[in-house]
Amino acid sequence: RILLVASYLIPMPIVREFPIVDVDGREVQLRVFVPASHSSTRPTIVMVCGLLWFGGGALGRIGLTFNDTFGYAFARHGAVCVQVHTPSRHMARTWFLELAALLLWPCSCVPMLNMPILLLDAVMLAISLWDLFVLLLVPWISLLGPASLPALHLIIRCAQLLQGTLHHAHASHQRDIAAAVEWASSNSERLRGDGRMILCGYSSGGNCAAVYGLSPAAPRFHSVVLISACFYDMRTEQYTGFQRLQALVMNFMFKEILGLCSADTRATASPVVAAASQKLQLSGQDWYILNAKMELMRAPGESAVFDPTVFCGLVKERGASVHRITCGLNHWLLIFGINSFIQPFCQRLLEGHQTEKIQLESNTDQ
Repeated sequence: RILLVASYLIPMPIVREFPIVDVDGREVQLRVFVPASHSSTRPTIVMVCGLLWFGGGALGRIGLTFNDTFGYAFARHGAVCVQVHTPSRHMARTWFLELAALLLWPCSCVPMLNMPILLLDAVMLAISLWDLFVLLLVPWISLLGPASLPALHLIIRCAQLLQGTLHHAHASHQRDIAAAVEWASSNSERLRGDGRMILCGYSSGGNCAAVYGLSPAAPRFHSVVLISACFYDMRTEQYTGFQRLQALVMNFMFKEILGLCSADTRATASPVVAAASQKLQLSGQDWYILNAKMELMRAPGESAVFDPTVFCGLVKERGASVHRITCGLNHWLLIFGINSFIQPFCQRLLEGHQTEKIQLESNTDQ
C-alpha cells in the first residue's frame, strides 16, 4: 500500500478505468491509467503485467497493487497505460499449494505457528467467497494438532470440488494481449492517443509481451519495453549440471500455470525461438531491455531465468535497435527506481511527437 500512497502524492491527476473485454467467452479486466490533462495527445502503452502468471485471490490482489505503480508512473509522465494481467491463473488451481502445505506441515506442529499457518493456507486456497467461510472453523480444526493442516486443506479442496471451481482451463495470454491492444486502438480517440502504440511487459508479463511483439499477428509497435522480463528461453532440455534440477522445477511450473506439457509447446512460448525466425523484420523499431543489478540477488540459476543476451542479439539481427538498461537493485526493488527510466522515456516520446507535428505543419504551409 505504500507504493499506492506514493503514487497518489503526485501533481498530475490520473483517471483510472476498469473496462472488461471478452476473450473466448471469458471476461478479462483491463486496468487503464489516463492523465487527466486534455492539453495534448499522447502515446499509449499496453503493458502486460507479471506475477509469475498468477492472478486472483490474496496473491492476485498483491500483484495488482504492485503493478499499479507502473501504470501510475507512466500516466504521471504523460502517457496512457493500458494494463492486462494474463493468463492470471489462480494459484489454488495448481499443485503449488499442496507442495507448500507439505513443506509447512512440520512447522504447523509447533503450537505458536499452527494457527498462522492454518490461516495462511485457508486464505491462499480461497477461490470463492464460500471458501473463506472455512476460516470460521480454523479455531476448532487447530485442536487436531499435527493433523490440523492436512484436515483443513482437505476440507477446502473437497468443498471446491463440490462447487466445481477447482478445475479451470488454461487461458491464452496471447489472445488476452491482442484483445487489450485492440481495445486501446479502438478507444484511442477517447483516450486522446496520438496513434503511437508501445508494448511493455514486466517480469513474466515480459515473456508474454515479447512473444506477442514478435508474432506475425501483432501490429507494428512504435517500440517495445521489457522490464525485468524472465524466461526468454523456456527450452529446458538443453540444461546441464545443476540446471537440470532447475529444469524439473521450471517444467512443473510451466505445465501447472501455462499448460505447457512438452518440449514443442515450451519452444513455441520462448521469445528466443520467436526472435530466431528469418522472416522477422524489426527495422526501425526500438527495444528497451531493462534488468536489475541482481535480479534474484545472484541466486543459483538466475542467469537461466533473466539473462537476455541471446535474445538481444537475435532481435538486433532482425534490424531492431536494442537498448540495454540497468535499473534498480533486484527484481522487486526495481520498482523504486523505475522512474529513472520512465520519466526520460515518456519525455522523449512527447517531445518527439511535438517535433513531428511542427515539421508536418511546416511542410503543409509550404
